[in-house]
Amino acid sequence: MNKYNTLFGQLLSLIPRPEFERLCRMHESDKYCKGFTAWNELAVMVFAQITAQNGLRSTASSMNSQRSSFYHLGIRRSVSRSTVSYAENTRSSDIYEALYYSLLSTLNRGARKLAKQKLYAVDATTIGLCMHDFPWAEFRSTKSGVKIHVKYDIGGSVPEYLFVTNAEEHENSTLGRMLLGSGDIVTFDKGYNNYRQFAEFCEEGVYFVTRLKDNADYKTVKRRKTDSRCITSDQIIRFTGVVSEKKCPCELRRIRSVDKKTGKGIVLLTNMRGCSAARIASLYRKRWQIELFFKTIKQNLKIKRFYGTSENAVKTQIWIAMIVYLLFMMLRRFTGCATKCFTHFISELSVMLFQHCNLMRWFSGAPPDPAPDEIADSAQMELGL
Repeated sequence: MNKYNTLFGQLLSLIPRPEFERLCRMHESDKYCKGFTAWNELAVMVFAQITAQNGLRSTASSMNSQRSSFYHLGIRRSVSRSTVSYAENTRSSDIYEALYYSLLSTLNRGARKLAKQKLYAVDATTIGLCMHDFPWAEFRSTKSGVKIHVKYDIGGSVPEYLFVTNAEEHENSTLGRMLLGSGDIVTFDKGYNNYRQFAEFCEEGVYFVTRLKDNADYKTVKRRKTDSRCITSDQIIRFTGVVSEKKCPCELRRIRSVDKKTGKGIVLLTNMRGCSAARIASLYRKRWQIELFFKTIKQNLKIKRFYGTSENAVKTQIWIAMIVYLLFMMLRRFTGCATKCFTHFISELSVMLFQHCNLMRWFSGAPPDPAPDEIADSAQMELGL
């Protein structure tokens, strides 16, 4: 008899049930529940994410084919498509948002000593939707969409803060909502250009690195020596535009960096005075990590095609997709397999979900424990029987 729960059951066990029940009581997620609890919805939607189901009907059918494993998943009855659909539309997504941040705090507590200065990348990704099915998300005359705004911890490779808005909301109006503290370093592209926010960052002690707009008006206050061939210019500037000077009267640093391979140059803007220009350029290059994160989740998780058409259903699916990614990061932390790829993890787990083996050993690539019959045969061979 196999002594292990299924891989799916072990994966869900990474979520502390007492904490989940506490969040359910706080948000009253099961107040009017008649059998299909928030935990059941979470389990079903995590299954749908990992196995990339195309709809709720196939999700329910696939889950019910593994009904013998329901007990250890915490599910007491067959999964119904209509029941899942009703839960998606009526149970608030706030419970899964709260669960995400609870798991994130657990992940951070298990990490090694945090760096004194944390490096973040801020960006947003747009998800296009059909206007006929999602009229509440209209942002163009013929198209709907939502936008996921993310503050990405580059050192931890995990989104530390995110929220979902209508796609019509511009990025530069959301920069001040990213919960940045004194001493933090944040990088973002020039789509977030906001002179008033730059001034607030200088006052609050938040360091930023971004690209300077091509049409920005400024005057050079001081020229600094460059110590790298990749840095062609390092200046202290002050904005002279009618609007920019009024909104941001601070002196900032303008750096022109040239890529060694392509020879193309970019002009950076920052309020960091104590760092070398080469290091500031390398900090901005790390912003590409958030682009890779967006590419990873869009290719491997169901966040471009949704199982429900309501705003709550869309947010629920996005938050549960982020929880799946966070469970992967927790496994990486617990096993020490920092090089494990999320794409490989999802593709392998999708076909191994209901197998009985040790999750940690499977994740780390260690050989599985020998079956009892194999152990008995080995013992008989040693005894010469």
